[in-house]
Amino acid sequence: MTTALFEQTLTLARQLTVHEQARLIGALAEVLAAQPSTPPIAGVATVPTAWARLFAFSDELRATYPEANPAARLDADRREREAGLRAHMGADDVHA
Repeated sequence: MTTALFEQTLTLARQLTVHEQARLIGALAEVLAAQPSTPPIAGVATVPTAWARLFAFSDELRATYPEANPAARLDADRREREAGLRAHMGADDVHA
């Protein structure tokens, strides 16, 4: 399918009512479900591989930038805020 034909199809689909668009999506889903599975495209990660790559990237970021850990930053901010409240209020329990 050419890009022009695809764009024409999208233009026509946008002219449908919401109910008709839902029917079209349902019909397309049935057509796709009936298709035999195709081999993965070269260079495109499968879902498990993509998750593994994401987790590896996340681990690498944490190792490279330990100060960027949001949970640790939130915890440190909470401690700083509570210490400031204690100093200001002269109380040991800021929640009392």
